[in-house]
Amino acid sequence: MRKRLLAALAALSFLGVFVAIPQTEAATPDDELVARCIELYGDYMEVPTSEPLAVCQWDMALIGANDDTFSRATGKGVTVGVIDSGIDFDHPDLAENINVELSCSFIFDDDPLALDVEKANGDCSNKAAAQDYSDHGTHVATTIAAPINGFGIAGVAPDATVVGLKVCSAAGFCFADSVAAALRYSGDVGLDVVNLSLFADPYLFYCRNDQSQREIYNMIAEAARYAQQRGVLIVSSAGNGSNDLRHPGLDTTSPDFPPDVAETRDVNNNCSVAPAELPGVVTVMATGPIGYEGYGLNIADYSTVGGNVAAPGGDYNRATGTRIDAILGGMSSTSDPDNGIWAFFDSLEQTGNPSFKFLTVSHNDTRYGYLNGTSMASPHAAGVAALIIELHPKWGPGAVSAALKRTATEQPCPADWAPLNDGDERVKCRGGKGHNDFFGHGLVSASVATGG
Repeated sequence: MRKRLLAALAALSFLGVFVAIPQTEAATPDDELVARCIELYGDYMEVPTSEPLAVCQWDMALIGANDDTFSRATGKGVTVGVIDSGIDFDHPDLAENINVELSCSFIFDDDPLALDVEKANGDCSNKAAAQDYSDHGTHVATTIAAPINGFGIAGVAPDATVVGLKVCSAAGFCFADSVAAALRYSGDVGLDVVNLSLFADPYLFYCRNDQSQREIYNMIAEAARYAQQRGVLIVSSAGNGSNDLRHPGLDTTSPDFPPDVAETRDVNNNCSVAPAELPGVVTVMATGPIGYEGYGLNIADYSTVGGNVAAPGGDYNRATGTRIDAILGGMSSTSDPDNGIWAFFDSLEQTGNPSFKFLTVSHNDTRYGYLNGTSMASPHAAGVAALIIELHPKWGPGAVSAALKRTATEQPCPADWAPLNDGDERVKCRGGKGHNDFFGHGLVSASVATGG
């Protein structure tokens, strides 16, 4: 979420940095972006679809989310819950694929940081509360299901239906009780897949030798099990802290609320990230533009490892030296000017510093932006899962998860790997090409998963 996204911006933790926002937007015009994408990526990838900004979607080209795949499956008839900051119901590159009726806010009145308009306590009749005031949920949703409509971009499953389940406020906190409530609701209404590009606050690692942390973890775990038993596949981001879930080290984040109470603690395998390490959850690591000439890192510089599969999450400046190395997605028209990602990123764009070029993009008066993180990787995997479910509607979550892993493209450990900095806990990539700590079963493939 927002407080975690500076990790994606500059390989730092997202800690809620706020700036004075100028009144005018300086977003990059789409024609300038397209020209730059052609220059940088034209020889690297085949353009995946006919959408106006598709030439900038290296991520979709990389996993085969393209016209050929869409001739076999598009996610039609599959419903994906976006457990996040809500969805912009009016975004022209998403609106036709949103189930507004099922969308709901699980922000509770006792959330001290949420905007009043976001609070609904699970009252699904309050649609204003489920609107996205952060940008994060809209970006995730367009990656999953932006339609092929001659506007903007295309998602991995362009005919899937998305449901906005708000658990994260514009301030970027996604408290555990909200996450658990949304998971239970997803089972009650019969969603096929849910994507959680978050960790459940206030702890990054929940250590089960502490009663309070154990109770919170168990609450989330029980809600996840409830959803899974009702046919919901849960897909989650691994995290942006350069951690190794299989070999955890220091947790300097927890608790992240109330303010200024975080402790540095040495965690072990008695401590788990939720939802990333819950049983049965598909946990997704992030890659940059694998195959781009000169880009050899492959695992994104921030990505936590130790999950099940990998997917494009972006890797700012690592391949082309630009923000275009991240993931292009939709941003919300109702982004909060104080806490929203758009406002913060656009203020950086307005500085004129070339290193911030393309953070925000204007396409037909509609907002798009380049974000990177495992938050961006996870919806690619959720989208591929939607394609599998369309083709195999009677499969349960376990069978879909197995297919997602089985059809992934194997990725070897990075050659001569060494941690990138003092805070990088990815000491060693263990395993072979078929399965290893850094990429799990490999890079998800929309093409192979649909029989291509």
